[in-house]
Amino acid sequence: MTRHSKNNTANPIFTYHERRKVKDFNTLRQRLGADSMRKCEHCWLCLSTAIKPVCTPAGYVFCKECILKCFEKQLTDHKRQVEDWKARAALQQAKRSEEAETTRESLKRQLVDSSVFGVNSLKTAKRRDTYDKADRDSSAVASDSSFWVAGAPGRADSNAKSVCDAGAPPKLKTSLKCPITGKPLKLRDLVDVHPDTAPESDDPDAGLIWVCSVSQRPISHNPALLDRATGRLVLKRYVEVADGENKFITLIPGGTGFAAHNGVLADKYRPALL
Repeated sequence: MTRHSKNNTANPIFTYHERRKVKDFNTLRQRLGADSMRKCEHCWLCLSTAIKPVCTPAGYVFCKECILKCFEKQLTDHKRQVEDWKARAALQQAKRSEEAETTRESLKRQLVDSSVFGVNSLKTAKRRDTYDKADRDSSAVASDSSFWVAGAPGRADSNAKSVCDAGAPPKLKTSLKCPITGKPLKLRDLVDVHPDTAPESDDPDAGLIWVCSVSQRPISHNPALLDRATGRLVLKRYVEVADGENKFITLIPGGTGFAAHNGVLADKYRPALL
């Protein structure tokens, strides 16, 4: 037996230690720390302290510029989708018009044949048309399946034909949606937030955090309410929500590094290499 067979590189399988060193396959699990959690004053899109913050009725905070850019992107996508929908509708209308014209010409031809050649000749012509149609269908199927033939239609043509045969395309919904929940959201539903702020620490370079307008305590991960009229933030413990539920919006609280407060274990699946 040669010396090479005794080396670790000759092992036909991975050892447990080698599997632990390779982290790019199977399900990966990572415990998230407090620095990976979103703070209550952070925008849900740019994940930084919100500038000119606005809040949705569901309690999600965004920068005004971020949410407006998101709406602009949605409007651009809606415009492109509407143009595609109009093109498909026009294609289907042309297809139906062509089929109607073909049917009309066939009826005219049958009427002329029955007037000139009689009933027996008409039956023979119908039988000949049936055979010709069957031959055309079989040749069309063969050409569709033979994608290597120069004159055969491609996948895009086949998809367009299936769209035409499927009927009228459904009407598109062009309403704006929340980028987080996916629910309909209107621009007038956004509420401006005017929070009270305080330094995060004694460090001069420390950032600002949102505090309660009543107690001046940091909000962080505590449940807080937003007053629709004034845009002020108040901790939920100081407000009787039952008196006017429609006057306040419950904010989505920030995260912490504690598993009891929110999920801190992230999973990601990757295909196995073995």
